[in-house]
Amino acid sequence: MKGPTMYIPMPTAALESAARHLRRQGAIFTETAADAEYLLHSAPTRLDMLGECTANQTIIGGNLDFLNECVERIDLLKDPYYLCANAAITAEAALALILQGLRREITRANILILGWGRIGKCLTHQLHHLNANVTVYARKDADRAMLRALGYRDTGREDLARSLARYQCIINTIPAPVLTETEGRIIRPGCMKLELASGMWLPGEDVIPAHGLPGRCKPEASGALIAKTISYHLGGTP
Repeated sequence: MKGPTMYIPMPTAALESAARHLRRQGAIFTETAADAEYLLHSAPTRLDMLGECTANQTIIGGNLDFLNECVERIDLLKDPYYLCANAAITAEAALALILQGLRREITRANILILGWGRIGKCLTHQLHHLNANVTVYARKDADRAMLRALGYRDTGREDLARSLARYQCIINTIPAPVLTETEGRIIRPGCMKLELASGMWLPGEDVIPAHGLPGRCKPEASGALIAKTISYHLGGTP
């Protein structure tokens, strides 16, 4: 049985890794877009990446709601397995940046994580097992209750500003402003500030942008995950 035909309009290291995995599973990568059933893009995908596609082609990428409703798609950023596994890869890549950039040893370092979403959960778990003093800011009472139940430190908005000066590292995972410019001036000099959310939400000029870490820092792992997710949507196993 002939495998699916695919084309990568804008290759990246992660997509090339995905292609290697998909070839081993029988996929055929074509020389031109016109010959392919599936067009494989990086996620998130922008409209200007797409160019021309025919009615019988399926777009694979992320954040594809801008497509006409008649266009077939596989949206990686709506797949729960992909989102959770990608968060774990992101957290591991972020941890490598922290270990490299932190001015002191990680053990007992005071670290603040803004957000208790998928990335926040994975990164908290990893840092906790390295004996860092991790505190997590979470907006919802239910999330702070879960943090305490798991044995993690938590903080709410009312206590956040009072503790900012104690942290040696602040990591943001929330795609929205949490700290004001005034609160940013409370942060201790030399504090490592890592921005993992889309955009630049942490205050100050010394913030380290860390967007798209899986594709940048771990393209092989990212590609394997992309391939596994696509295979599942094409009838394989998760």
